[in-house]
Amino acid sequence: MPAMRAITLDNRNIAFQEGDERLAMLTYLKRMSYQATIRLAGGDEYEIRPLDIWRSKFEILHNGKAEITFRRMWTGKTRIDVIRQGHRQSYIFQPKGFFDYRYVLMDHDKREVAVLRTKFLWKGFKYDFNLEISDSLKRREDWLILVVLQTYLSRYIMRQHRRGHSL
Repeated sequence: MPAMRAITLDNRNIAFQEGDERLAMLTYLKRMSYQATIRLAGGDEYEIRPLDIWRSKFEILHNGKAEITFRRMWTGKTRIDVIRQGHRQSYIFQPKGFFDYRYVLMDHDKREVAVLRTKFLWKGFKYDFNLEISDSLKRREDWLILVVLQTYLSRYIMRQHRRGHSL
């Protein structure tokens, strides 16, 4: 799997890079907000919005139209549905491991298509992320949005752990 990095710039911004090339930017509305914007290097912009007060259902809008929806389940997994031209592609996001803790994105056949590992940095007291992305995911149109979403969801879970909430 080719490697990619997500670098935390500050409390609101995360840059996604492959080598020296910046591919995308994830920007939160406020420091602890659940609303965020994804800006791709090509200029496309997507908006992440929660749909309910429990923050279990979300959608990602592109030009005002919902293209991706995701829902947190009571098991700790998150079901992600990509909706394109009447077709629906489903993925599952979940934390895995005990000693080798990672966040995994799986396709409908339960194959790992992307793996995210956190890296704590004492300088700045923040996390950076190392991402391994399969070639099969990279061939899909929305691969970069899914990788950014995987980082968004991992931060969501990490925030819950810091606050003492259950999954």
